Amino acid sequence: MANFNTHLTVATITTGLASATLLSASHIALSTALWLWFLGSIGGLLPDIDSDNSTSLDSLFNLFSLIVVLMVLRYITGEQFAVIKLTELIVIPLLVYAIMRYVIRVLFEKITVHRGSCHSLFFILLSALLTTQVTWLLSYHYTAQPDIIAWLSGGFVFLGGLIHLLLDEIYSVDLANARIKNSFGTAIKLADFKNKRATLVMLAAIVGLSFIAPATENTIKLLTSWSKLTL
Repeated sequence: MANFNTHLTVATITTGLASATLLSASHIALSTALWLWFLGSIGGLLPDIDSDNSTSLDSLFNLFSLIVVLMVLRYITGEQFAVIKLTELIVIPLLVYAIMRYVIRVLFEKITVHRGSCHSLFFILLSALLTTQVTWLLSYHYTAQPDIIAWLSGGFVFLGGLIHLLLDEIYSVDLANARIKNSFGTAIKLADFKNKRATLVMLAAIVGLSFIAPATENTIKLLTSWSKLTL
């Protein structure tokens, strides 16, 4: 399979080009393009989150922890909190980071198997829909078109994850020795049907998130209009 640097490099280049194309077509602002590029790069590492003690796992959980900390900070410094103490601004983020690293990560390592349920189309679709929902909820009161930003965010996570699976499948074919490695067929799969419970849970979550997801009409309309694209 492809290594960490290959996954990150290819995902970064591909999603960077995709976000630049949307920016050139005046579909999004520069800040949104950078956000989508970031999400696409993260998506390129996402399927390896089930690799215990891997570079991908370390990088992903550090990034997830940072994102969660920033979200908590934004929440506790909002208008609903009249006063926030300095000690709270220090202790709360540290506590959140500790929970993510020493509780959530440990539990995740115990319940996952490398190239299992996380290394599937179901998982990256679930991750994309979850990103869409969270982005929509967080940006609803701060952007003019939160539904479009939300769907683009989820789409870039899915694109990055799909690139990861494709790379692993490509690396399963040894062109030099004209042979197919034992790992062939394990990278791109719809779901890990050996783990029926995880597959059913993911399917239920996908259906549920699809049901409550924001409307798609504005996003579809945007992505079918490229009259302002300049090469």
